[in-house]
Amino acid sequence: MDIILFISQFLYRIRYWLLWGTLFVTGLVIYFTQFLPYSYTVESSLYAGITNSTSIDGSAINYSAVNSTFDNLINIAKARGTLQKVSLRLLANSYTYGEEWKDNQYIQAKHYRQLLQMTPKEVLTLIDRNDVEKTLANLTSYRKESSSNFIYAMFNRPVAFYSAMALDEINIKRAGNSDILNIIYTSADPGITQKTVSILIDELIKSYEILRFKSTNDVIAYFEKQVRLTKEALSREEDDLMNYNISERVINYPEETKALANTRYSMEDRLEEVERIYEGASALRNMLEDRMDIRAQIIRNNTNLLNELNKVSTLNQSIMEREIFTSDKKQQEDGKLQKEREALKKAEDQISHISDNLNEFNFSKEGVGIQSMVEEWLLACVNEAKAKAELQVLSKRREDIFSQYVHMSPIGTQVNRKQRAIGIAEDNYRTQLKGLADANLRLKNIEMSTSNLQMVAPPDFPLTDNGRKRILYILIAFIGSIVFITTYFLLIEILDRTLRDPLRSKRLSGLPVIAAFNGVNNLKYRGFLKACNRIAAAYCCRKLDKYMKPGQPAVISLLSINPGEGKSFLAKYFIEHWKSEGVRVRLVQHSIDFESDSKNYVQAEQISDFWKLNEAEQIPDIILVEYPAIQESSVPLSVLQKSDAVLLIANARRLWRNSDNTTLYPIKECLENVPFSLYLNNSDRDVVESFTGELPPKMPIHSFFSRLAQLGLTSQKAAVK
Repeated sequence: MDIILFISQFLYRIRYWLLWGTLFVTGLVIYFTQFLPYSYTVESSLYAGITNSTSIDGSAINYSAVNSTFDNLINIAKARGTLQKVSLRLLANSYTYGEEWKDNQYIQAKHYRQLLQMTPKEVLTLIDRNDVEKTLANLTSYRKESSSNFIYAMFNRPVAFYSAMALDEINIKRAGNSDILNIIYTSADPGITQKTVSILIDELIKSYEILRFKSTNDVIAYFEKQVRLTKEALSREEDDLMNYNISERVINYPEETKALANTRYSMEDRLEEVERIYEGASALRNMLEDRMDIRAQIIRNNTNLLNELNKVSTLNQSIMEREIFTSDKKQQEDGKLQKEREALKKAEDQISHISDNLNEFNFSKEGVGIQSMVEEWLLACVNEAKAKAELQVLSKRREDIFSQYVHMSPIGTQVNRKQRAIGIAEDNYRTQLKGLADANLRLKNIEMSTSNLQMVAPPDFPLTDNGRKRILYILIAFIGSIVFITTYFLLIEILDRTLRDPLRSKRLSGLPVIAAFNGVNNLKYRGFLKACNRIAAAYCCRKLDKYMKPGQPAVISLLSINPGEGKSFLAKYFIEHWKSEGVRVRLVQHSIDFESDSKNYVQAEQISDFWKLNEAEQIPDIILVEYPAIQESSVPLSVLQKSDAVLLIANARRLWRNSDNTTLYPIKECLENVPFSLYLNNSDRDVVESFTGELPPKMPIHSFFSRLAQLGLTSQKAAVK
């Protein structure tokens, strides 16, 4: 309830500001709003059909995409390019169909006259009163992006009806989560308002149709071009590989290299085998020659034998070459090969015949018969010759194979590179084909999942105006002024460091507030000021009566931080009240009863050190000691400690500074066990009444609002019979 009480009292304090400030602002608005122009509103609705559409793949509705589509529609309608088209068409309609002295469905006469007055003569010549489309074409051709161009300036400057600023007032929004797009526009001309909405809808439908398919069509065109380019690139790479294979005589590189490797392995095996045969035949021949001794020389020197052996070697070499480099089928068909085989057989037979003529050497040197040895020797010679010839052929073939390896190795690298390039080109071609297929699918999906914008509520011509919204503006002014005034004074209430009221004073000074006094500045009820002051003083005196002691006077000290805060003024009322009650009071004032700069005062331990009662004076019940301002003179703390009560008199309208707290700090510490209170002087009537109750004059209306401020909502007079 404290916060509610604070609010009620706060509103009560600013009641006059709220009353007169609100009445002043509202009055101004009432006066000036009588000149507001009439306005007309046109509404229209479009059906988008987005949420009710289906997709080609049967997928669920993507509500994020739906929201984006509606955002796109709104942005298209509000786009500067769209508004430019609307402005031009609207101008063409106004120029073509407007009449100077008669309102029509396109433009009111007064607005048409205003348009003609601002239109240059060169623009007037562009108007065709019989053909609005021709007028539009002329205006479009005339328009240039220049500040001196009338059509361009009409759109870019704050001109009614035709400017971007005016057209931007068109309200376009989606109706909830539906497929309906609402368009609302208000202006001062009914015909222009209706035509503006109608033209905007036409432009929106056309723009949406273009944009709905344009992006997808552009994508399709892009992928079609890319498919063509990538196909050409793939063909070039394939042709390059083909031409390279032709130039290098390569039919199938992997198979050819595999066959070459197999040939090499077979060749190596055959060569190794033939080398063994050759070595064996040579060794056998040498052994037999050694056993036959001189006979072997005779046989070896036989010319016919040597010739035949050479023939055998030559023929065997030729045969081997043919057998290696030709297939079995070709070997069968090769007549020359057959003849060489026959010649080889004859040569071998001839060698055998020669051996028969050497029978005269029947025995070896050891006396062993050599007939069989000669035959064996001849066979070894033949085998050696054949093996030697075959080695020559195989060695040459191996060299050929090695040279083929040298030739095929870089070919393989190039072939791999070209095949890799073909693979990359083929992947790229397939990617572009897939992109083209996806784009075509998207186009079809758009056709199935979206629909054309359809008008479901056409923009009808407004027959009546909206009224001039005067009441709304007045209401806004009324509420706004209340909010502003309340906020302003609330900020002051929060930030202000003026003492003003008890709660603020206690928060700022740290001292409890004993009472408040009207002072002399409250002129509102001047005739009742003294009466109010007496009531306020009486309240404080009653609070101080409890410090009176039998047999000795009560010492009440009056302090102030600054001079002129009302100590003497308040003391006069205190004395007046106590004397009316029969209480003897003695006022002890500085500069009258004592000097603040005297040694006795400065070093005083008790009041008698700087002031004593005259012998002729009666002992008072209360001694009021008025000390000088703390800022101007020191206060004997020892004397203050012996006071029965200490009052700090402060002007309620003064600023409480941090230096004031610094000044009071040693006094607060000294008076820890002495009642030390703050007394507010020159307070508002409301502050005083928070202590004393209602002050005169007691008017019913004041009493009522005072009770409201204190939340006395159901209170009545306290007197009970």
